[in-house]
Amino acid sequence: MAPSEAQKRASNKYNLEHMSTLGCKVKKAQAAAFKAYCETHGSTSNTVLKDFVLGCIGEQKLGMALETPQEAPGRPAGAVISLHPEALRTAQEAAQSVGETVPQFVERAVETQAKRDKSSLALGINPATGEKLKGGVEK
Repeated sequence: MAPSEAQKRASNKYNLEHMSTLGCKVKKAQAAAFKAYCETHGSTSNTVLKDFVLGCIGEQKLGMALETPQEAPGRPAGAVISLHPEALRTAQEAAQSVGETVPQFVERAVETQAKRDKSSLALGINPATGEKLKGGVEK
């Protein structure tokens, strides 16, 4: 059943009082590519952009919004990073301070931490807890 005129008026009134539209200009080819990207990931451009905005302000976890349409070399296609909003803000600030994107920063941070963990394990220390490993080195 179609909404009544009263329902339409009520909806329009609510939207005028409580909602705002964000937008940006991109080339038509870029817009089409983004819409196709969203469609292949089972979403709409509106949903992806809204999720990104909410993630940036800490009201929602970021997921698909951190993906890049151009796959990075050595990175699995469709990889998604989901971070707690505070961790994401920290990563965004750190990445910006050194001129990296968040995915570049996270990749470098993971590689660096993996090396540190390997060194800790070689010394017989659990890198997650700092405690000495029982029964020798874990691998």
